[in-house]
Amino acid sequence: MQARNDWENSSQALRGHVRRVFGKLATLTHDQPVNPDNHEDELMAWLSELCLLSNVPFHYLIPSESILPHDSIRLFYVNPNWLWALVDGACSLGRNASLDLSHDQALIEAVFTQIGKRMKAVRPLLQKKAVAAEDLQEGVRTIGGFILRSPLVRGWRGLEFQANSSEGKPLRALRIELLSDEVLIGLFDGVPYTLEIAQPPEGFYFGFNHINGRFFKRLRSFETGALLADTDTIEVAVQNEKRRTIDVCQTAKNMEVFFKKEITSAEFALQMIKTPYIGKVIRTDADQ
Repeated sequence: MQARNDWENSSQALRGHVRRVFGKLATLTHDQPVNPDNHEDELMAWLSELCLLSNVPFHYLIPSESILPHDSIRLFYVNPNWLWALVDGACSLGRNASLDLSHDQALIEAVFTQIGKRMKAVRPLLQKKAVAAEDLQEGVRTIGGFILRSPLVRGWRGLEFQANSSEGKPLRALRIELLSDEVLIGLFDGVPYTLEIAQPPEGFYFGFNHINGRFFKRLRSFETGALLADTDTIEVAVQNEKRRTIDVCQTAKNMEVFFKKEITSAEFALQMIKTPYIGKVIRTDADQ
């Protein structure tokens, strides 16, 4: 009997503490500094990450492998009603009576509003970057994103993703994270209309075309950097094809013959360096 009384007393104390914390969550402001030792800040950070689908079981997101086959990408938006239910369920742990439910229902909307603002700070804080207070004045309204399943995820760890709205405006990245060796999720503040996937920017290399056993390079204008006509090419001299090395001196001479002048090392680099590839995914189901 004593053990039961102790349990009931501790349970009541816990529920009372949860109600106090939940009430303070509704009154937090975006300009208050984050204190990791504070229960309200800790809980708000956890709820914000939860609304970015962190620690949500993967089969809740992708219930069947047929939805996300190999070498595929899926664009989506997160139903706000689903997030509301997720937050409501997460905050229901301290409920034990109808009074607790009424208390939570009176505050859930204000709590959800604060979560929308704090979600913008989750990624910068993980990257140890400062978050400007003005960036948190308006909360996230609609979350859109993508899930990519491809060997690209494993082969190029530094892939960069830029989502844009239908008006062409860049969308703020809220979460870019690996879920496995070949699966990556990205969430944005808004629904992407286009998604650009770029190779790591540090991956510079010489690039040219291989046609019928020979190597050719399409040249650029030294003044503007724009590509010249398709026929304005030179042959790239190969020193050792098996070792994938080129004869730089002979290739530079071929370039000088085309431009009819001596070229510098910088001009040679301008012609030969291949910028990282950028692939673009465009939604075809969106309104123009």
